[in-house]
Amino acid sequence: MASIGQIKPITEARAPKTMDSAGFTSSLELYISDIIGLITALAALFFIVYSFLAAYEWVTAGSDSSKVEKAKNRFIWGTLGLILIVASYAIIGLIGSLVGISILNPAQLIQSIVPGAAAPTGVVTP
Repeated sequence: MASIGQIKPITEARAPKTMDSAGFTSSLELYISDIIGLITALAALFFIVYSFLAAYEWVTAGSDSSKVEKAKNRFIWGTLGLILIVASYAIIGLIGSLVGISILNPAQLIQSIVPGAAAPTGVVTP
């Protein structure tokens, strides 16, 4: 039987290597990344369910033009919602660069707030 690998528990994968501020902020950054990924996945799931409901409403509308229009609007608003969720990462990055704050790099942002803290490994400070 072929080995397909091992799955590490999330407690080991997300635990900070050290308890200094750099280890904590890089661990915090991973949690924030996981939460953003979960929200994006939930938005995609919501879009699929919303689209199926709109399709069902469209098919069962018959010749009632108001129900067909309502189903079209559901498709449009569901699609726009998904596009906004996915594009929000770029929008936040744009706003952060216009303001001059590195919003998309929370470890660096936290390190700049904490006085006397060293930057986490892998983070380039300006």
